[in-house]
Amino acid sequence: MKFGLIGYPIGHSLSPALFRAAYADQPFADAYSLIEKTDFAEAMRIFREDYDAVNITAPYKELAFTEADESDTATGQIGATNLLLKQDGRIRAFNTDFWAVLQLLRRHMPAIGRPDVLVIGCGGAGKAAAFAASDLRLRTVIANRSLDRAEALCNRLGGMEAIPMEEIPKVADRFGFIIHTLPVAIKELEALRGTDARVIEANYRDPVLQGKVKRYIDGKEWLAAQATFGFKLMTGLQPDTDRMNAAINIII
Repeated sequence: MKFGLIGYPIGHSLSPALFRAAYADQPFADAYSLIEKTDFAEAMRIFREDYDAVNITAPYKELAFTEADESDTATGQIGATNLLLKQDGRIRAFNTDFWAVLQLLRRHMPAIGRPDVLVIGCGGAGKAAAFAASDLRLRTVIANRSLDRAEALCNRLGGMEAIPMEEIPKVADRFGFIIHTLPVAIKELEALRGTDARVIEANYRDPVLQGKVKRYIDGKEWLAAQATFGFKLMTGLQPDTDRMNAAINIII
């Protein structure tokens, strides 16, 4: 068996270390490597020739979706994938970010009932987060720099509202959850400093909201949840989540 991660740049990725921790007692524990290519077509060629399954990260989640022969319902709706798996001669696409956010929302929601959700960003992670919130029938608003892109997603998934980033300071107090999926800080995030919302941040390596909001759910929870779902799909075996969590806390 051979597994990997496609993206660029990904030299900093924790995925190989997490995979080793997840399957430390298995003979394939070291069978996970990085496919770091600026040319997505070249990365896909390597996957098709040599690998059983790969995770996908920025900037290729939407491109990778177009390479799949089939996908599960959630991934098809989102239109972005972070996992391609060879199965029965076909390539199947999954989105474990969706399952991770679904789990995070369910875990933290009981204390606050059924809150409105603001998703900041409309890339692969943002789409997955928005669909997860919508799947739980939570009122969902997407803030994005390109309003057309956010509106297109809202139209496709239904039951959502799109707003420009500039609107965040005006509406931030309305939400019980705010999910920040951008890799960088934007000036509009200053409005979140006093929010009572639970703030989930996707970026685990260089978080921009940690320590700046009262109820913070950092990207390590998201990372662990999506990796757990993904590794089980890849190998068919339940990963050791205790070892994975320990590895995350040691490395980060």
